[in-house]
Amino acid sequence: MFNQIKDLAGGEIYLITSLLMFMVFFVIVGIYLIKLNQKHIEVMSALPIEENQTEVYEED
Repeated sequence: MFNQIKDLAGGEIYLITSLLMFMVFFVIVGIYLIKLNQKHIEVMSALPIEENQTEVYEED
């Protein structure tokens, strides 16, 4: 399997580019999650179980 990867003859740039894009995406998502407001996380996590929440989408 690794011999096929080594014998790409110029296709290494695609492998390196895809790996870099993968890594950059997950680093950005990780930074976003670390910097996310904790109060917002608490409100969003309690949404499905709050009983005093009014129904926004009611059937007519």
